[in-house]
Amino acid sequence: MNIALYHNLPSGGARRAMVEMVRGLAARGHSIDEYCPETADQSFLPLNGIVRRTTVLPFEARGVAKDRVPLLTPYITTVRLISDLRAMAAVGEEAARRIDQQGYDVAFTHDCQLTLVPDVLRFLHLPSIHYFHVGGRGLEEIKRGYSKPKTVLSAKIKTAYYAPAHRIYPCLRFRQAKRNLRAVGRVLTNSRFAAAELYNAFHVTAEVCILGVDITVFRPLGLSRERFVLSVGAVHPYKGYRFLLQSLAKLSQDKRPTLIIAANSAEPDELRTLQALAAELNVALNVHNVADAAEMASLYNRAAAFVYAPIREPWGLAAIEAMACGTPVVAVGEGGVAESVEDGRTGLLTKRDPHEFATALGRILTDPALAACLGTGGVTNARNNFTWGSTVDSIERHLYEAAKIGASS
Repeated sequence: MNIALYHNLPSGGARRAMVEMVRGLAARGHSIDEYCPETADQSFLPLNGIVRRTTVLPFEARGVAKDRVPLLTPYITTVRLISDLRAMAAVGEEAARRIDQQGYDVAFTHDCQLTLVPDVLRFLHLPSIHYFHVGGRGLEEIKRGYSKPKTVLSAKIKTAYYAPAHRIYPCLRFRQAKRNLRAVGRVLTNSRFAAAELYNAFHVTAEVCILGVDITVFRPLGLSRERFVLSVGAVHPYKGYRFLLQSLAKLSQDKRPTLIIAANSAEPDELRTLQALAAELNVALNVHNVADAAEMASLYNRAAAFVYAPIREPWGLAAIEAMACGTPVVAVGEGGVAESVEDGRTGLLTKRDPHEFATALGRILTDPALAACLGTGGVTNARNNFTWGSTVDSIERHLYEAAKIGASS
């Protein structure tokens, strides 16, 4: 098939998943051309050598107002962000025009940083499939808006005055995402949790296509386990790192391991908050910028346990990678991780309670037999249920079906 790929993804798990899907499709002989606005992160896992060609469309987001104007800054920001929505819609229309001219069999789209669901969908004239990555948390963010007041405004008049500025843009953004999603022929997502959240928000039914792991890279390496626990993901409040520090602080000092966070990016304010909290709680914290898969596999293999507490993560590639490496997982049992980690067999799932989480982690740290048993179960689970080959099988089937339906209509 000739496939047009469109996305506006940052670095992180969603882009990693997209790259693996595209790599698998290309290996099966499909021709793929990539289209994206220039805000997409092309430096993280670039598709050079995998896709036939890449078309980058110009787009420069105005973003939030940087200069403070008393009483007007939120409204200036709202105008700027609405302008960004309109500009992104124009990018989508231009991308659709170029794609339609090339005679592709099907369009395969992924999420957009700005509109969540890309605008290109409602302008295309060929069959399309959209892979929805972000799940419930992303839907909450697009509804809530671009910011929250950093302090509670005590004066009700000020709250009322600024309320429209904090509501107009989120409302328009959500409406635009909904309009785009209704235009797609078929929607895929990564977990039953994400599918349910998607239906609740948009009343759109999505089929579940779970993500995998490269078991040739993420596998047991026979390395000695060291005195640290590992978590993976961007340094951002929704990743739950504050909760992990609070949980580790519940362990006695002599049993308290170092927390290593392997991050592809970091919000400066959140990083400073974590460092201050770690110092306050007397928990050793190291944050590493890791993008290389082999280095990640080494970290997984040397960690005493993998700890995971993101807020309503729709899937969580890192938990599967840890299991594939034979590393026991301790995770808050919400979102997609509740579907990938089997409590008591491949890891331990807890409520979002620091005492309960610390108790579960303490069991693994003090019971080598339990840690080994969970690790072995994780390897089996990953190899049997979570391979990229299976993911690509599902994607390929949906693409063929969409292209066939489009050709017959």
